[in-house]
Amino acid sequence: MEHLVNEALQHRAVNHPYLKALANGEFENMEIVLKDFAAQYGNYSAWFPRYLTSVISKLENPEFRNHLLDNLSEESGHLHEEDMVAVRELGIKDEWVQGIPHPQLFRNFQTAMGVEPNSTPGIEVEIWRESFLSLIQSGSATSAVGAIGLGTESIVKFIYRDIIKAIETHTQLSLEQYVFFPLHTEVDDEHGLILLDIAQKMASESKDAERELRKGMLKALNLRAAYWDDMYERAKVLDAQAVLA
Repeated sequence: MEHLVNEALQHRAVNHPYLKALANGEFENMEIVLKDFAAQYGNYSAWFPRYLTSVISKLENPEFRNHLLDNLSEESGHLHEEDMVAVRELGIKDEWVQGIPHPQLFRNFQTAMGVEPNSTPGIEVEIWRESFLSLIQSGSATSAVGAIGLGTESIVKFIYRDIIKAIETHTQLSLEQYVFFPLHTEVDDEHGLILLDIAQKMASESKDAERELRKGMLKALNLRAAYWDDMYERAKVLDAQAVLA
């Protein structure tokens, strides 16, 4: 599992030039590029409960299902006290997150950025979210855990660090307004550990399980990297147009 996690963390999806360009302020018009990110990424994020539900439906082991049902409950805004202790250390107040579904937190971020919440999705994000959902639905249960765990929850913390840096450096948003991201660096880290434990147990049950886990992981990472490729090109065009305007 450690080898697979390390492979995921070295993937282009986690270390993409688009993410580094956002974090380092490499665009002339950072405002318009960040607004585009906010508008488009929300259309993927809003589907996360759907992805999670699809994985749960594939799991036969009651213990595994219960773990992910707990994850789904947290996505609905029901955070355990141990989670709240951790997020309070980040300066996050209970009333900002407790009882508020995570898709709503992202919509709050979009509103603060001045974009219409979950506005009409670009073809780039439609391809990503539909392909990711299809990956989960059509693959094995083990492959689905690899996709949502090793290929998603385990790496989100590292991706969001670049996003947070971009927001903090190039916007005037308060922590409450962009709380979605630091919250997920903490909560998704815990989810990633739980899914890693599930993956470890699956790997011990079948000699083919590690291959299935890696296949699901790489498919998820490749889809995310392709999305970042598309968003990078969108950002360059938007930035050039803004400079010429």
